[in-house]
Amino acid sequence: MIRTKIALALAALLVTTAAHADAQGQGQGGGDGQGRGQNKEARDKVKEERKELREERKDLQDARKTGDAGAIKAALDDVKAGKKELTAEQKERRKAHVADVRAKWGSILKVDGVKEEMRVHASRMAKLRRIEKLAKDKSKDAVAKRAATAMEKEKARHEKKLGELKAKGGAADGGAK
Repeated sequence: MIRTKIALALAALLVTTAAHADAQGQGQGGGDGQGRGQNKEARDKVKEERKELREERKDLQDARKTGDAGAIKAALDDVKAGKKELTAEQKERRKAHVADVRAKWGSILKVDGVKEEMRVHASRMAKLRRIEKLAKDKSKDAVAKRAATAMEKEKARHEKKLGELKAKGGAADGGAK
C-alpha cells in the first residue's frame, strides 16, 4: 500500500517535471529550436525508464507471490535503484528548466505576480498536454485538435500576461529609481 502511494507520487512528480520540460520546449524556450529536440529526447528517456520501473515492479509482485525472499530483495533493490535514477534525472532537468526560464525572463521573475502566473501556466499546460495525449491514445482526433488549439491560446495568454507584468514591474522599477 505504501509502495503504491510512493509510486503514484513519483508518477505525479514525473508528470509535473515533464510538463515543465515540455513547456520549455513548446514555445517558452530560447527560440533556437534546439530545446524542443532535447526535451523530446528527455521525455523518451523518461518513458523508457518508467517502462523498466514498471517491469521491475511486476517482477517484485511475482517474487512476492512465489515467496522467494532472495528474489523479493533483489526486485525491491531494482525498484529502489530505478526510483533514485529517475529522481536524479528529474532534479537535473528541473535545474536546466529553471536556468532557461531565468535566462529568458531575467529580472521579471522578481515582479509581484509572476511566480503565480508561472504556476498557473504550468498547471494549465500540463492538463492540456494530458488531455491531448489521452485523446491521441484513444484516436479522438477532434479532442486532440481542440487541446492543441487550447494550448496555443494558453501560450498566447501567458506571453501577454508576462508582458503586462513586465511593463508593470518596469514602471515600478523606473519610479523607484
